[in-house]
Amino acid sequence: MDKLGVVTTYKNIEHLSVGECLERSASIVPDKVCISFKQGRITYRELDAQSTAVAASLQEIGIEKGERVAIYLSNCIELYVAFFALQKIGAVIAWVNSAHKINELTFILNNSQARAVFVQKGTVGSDNLGLVQESRGSAPHLSDVISIGVGCGEGVLCFEDMLSRGEEKRFTKPSIDIQQDLSMLIYTSGTTGVPKGSMITHRQVVRGAYSYVDGVRATADDIFAGILPLTHSYGCGTGLVQPVLIQASIALLEAFNAEDAFRLIELERATLQHGAPAHYILEMNHPNIDRYDLSSLRAGYLAGQICPEQVVQWGEDRNIYLAPFWGNSESGPGPGTMSPFGTLLDVRKKSVGKALTGTQVKAISIDGGNLAGTGEIGEMMIRGPHVLKAYWQDPDETRKQFEKDGWLHTGDLVSIDKNGFITVFGRNKDLINRGGLKIYPTEIESLILQHPCVSQVCVVGTPNPVLGESICACVIPKDGVKISLKEIREFCQDKVAKYKLPDELLIVSDFPKIAGGIKIRKFGAGGVQDLASTDKNREMLRQSI
Repeated sequence: MDKLGVVTTYKNIEHLSVGECLERSASIVPDKVCISFKQGRITYRELDAQSTAVAASLQEIGIEKGERVAIYLSNCIELYVAFFALQKIGAVIAWVNSAHKINELTFILNNSQARAVFVQKGTVGSDNLGLVQESRGSAPHLSDVISIGVGCGEGVLCFEDMLSRGEEKRFTKPSIDIQQDLSMLIYTSGTTGVPKGSMITHRQVVRGAYSYVDGVRATADDIFAGILPLTHSYGCGTGLVQPVLIQASIALLEAFNAEDAFRLIELERATLQHGAPAHYILEMNHPNIDRYDLSSLRAGYLAGQICPEQVVQWGEDRNIYLAPFWGNSESGPGPGTMSPFGTLLDVRKKSVGKALTGTQVKAISIDGGNLAGTGEIGEMMIRGPHVLKAYWQDPDETRKQFEKDGWLHTGDLVSIDKNGFITVFGRNKDLINRGGLKIYPTEIESLILQHPCVSQVCVVGTPNPVLGESICACVIPKDGVKISLKEIREFCQDKVAKYKLPDELLIVSDFPKIAGGIKIRKFGAGGVQDLASTDKNREMLRQSI
């Protein structure tokens, strides 16, 4: 609540830039803890002051409004400081997931023409500063490397020095047009091609991040469990920007681990945890979950993959209100669809909600492009004020993905019921064509997940010389138990048509993930489909039509 005891609404902040939103919250609750991370804590006053100091130092080294600066950091307090410093000077952030390696990093540095990059010497599982140094010869626009912690010298600026030096400098506030000036470039995952930079304005960031508030009735009293990577659009919206808009607090993890999340929730009394279904599946199946007091947790969002109904039910059984939603990089760090708070359990189990107010969603038939009927499956199209207007330096892809009237092709297969609630069936490329019959993997995955021995499952198509494609169920068993293709087929046979029964079974210990660990990498080299098609250990049953 603000000084007058009024809850922050979108009307209070819709005229502000991202940096001004922090300034507003710091004026309302200056001494409230904004972020807790490991043993450190920072108040709203301190975050505002430190980001202004770093902003002044960035201006001192010549970084100007509109120039691109990459953030290549794992979750930490310094990421918040760097983020808001760049927002205050009007620089455009080029997000680089901390899990990215040299090829992905170099592409984004070059595509964005990044003038500078914030980086750590050592992050979870990688020395990202070393990768930045390796990429410098291939990134001609990169002139300044700013390192968090150790590793300064030899052409590398120290973040801590910039912070202390900036406190003595004067920050010059630029004029920011919130509707036109870019806040960030969010790069698509690039699993089926070259990543594309979604151009997101200040207005879109504030609108998108605030859109998360209503679906769980988030308030300043909430404490967010920050388990998502902040460099991802989902984590950016829910954990980096949203809490600051409403003066809430964030308890942060550097990287997700189920038991670490339990400890965090118990210690900080976290009330909201937004994650992917995979995060919740790892938690709900963890052998030590009942050793922790998680009773403070009241709600959370689910996105990044189609959510199994069992996850939503698990939350309900623990008095945790879980709600799947839909979003993508093109809609910025905010959702495109969401269920109103209090939506019935049966609806939340099957739906990602409705289009946000001011946003339009429709489904078009896969073959002809005509409008799909109520309840029919088609490709999801979306348009609205939060959807990007273009991809960065990629007019060809912009023309390919956008219709002339502003509708964006999402590539997601959905149906829309008479009340506007949307069910997602997967991506266009997820469809399995088995002897001319189309199979939606999500239907089979939901069924197999009900088997008592199955922890996680991913269904993909594999080459079949007779049918074109076979159905391969890739399964992570519970607690290392053994399960056979015969058992899976017998479990499913009375529940779906015979042609939908899996032809193959591959037992795995984990699924390959897209950088950041949120989405399963289904396609491309090293993806689930690639593994399923080549692994000689899979159990197979060749069938005729």
